[in-house]
Amino acid sequence: ALPPDEHCRTELVYGDMITMPRPEADHNDHLNDLGHMLKRWVRYLSLGRICFDIDMILDEENGLIYAPDLLFLATENLHLLKKGKLYGPADLTIEILSPSERKAMQMRKHADYERYGIPWFWIIDPNAEEPTLTEYQLVDRIYECRSEIVGAQWFEPGLFPGLVFRLPPLLDGDLKAAVKGKAKKLM
Repeated sequence: ALPPDEHCRTELVYGDMITMPRPEADHNDHLNDLGHMLKRWVRYLSLGRICFDIDMILDEENGLIYAPDLLFLATENLHLLKKGKLYGPADLTIEILSPSERKAMQMRKHADYERYGIPWFWIIDPNAEEPTLTEYQLVDRIYECRSEIVGAQWFEPGLFPGLVFRLPPLLDGDLKAAVKGKAKKLM
């Protein structure tokens, strides 16, 4: 019910409004390039839908609403998307860390994503000395680190077999150089 503020983003965490600074240009570039690559892959294989920065309502009654940078919703779960919002857990959430990212908030999201049953969760840190991508998979209701990619290592997501990419060229906006295999012809 609050008026929109063009200088900050908000999420609702158990009834508490959490405000964060708006993303900077580099963050948006990373988000758009990663989203573009994933969207092409998901559409090519008719896997579902990639969404950018939309409300994911995990617990309406207790006021838990996050807006991950990117999320993936498998075809069989598209019915959870109503009026531009996701009512329930995504199949994959992706958080791209900003320099202003608060460690406590990152840990809170990790715990809540796990608690509400989001099967896959990626954290990308483009600000580290070498960019990193950590992939978590929910196994027996607990996140296990499936992959930890540093620098120019190739990454094949557990959720998207056949898609293989590297962070440095992706973060530089060079989608052709970022992928190999089947994905090359899609970029």
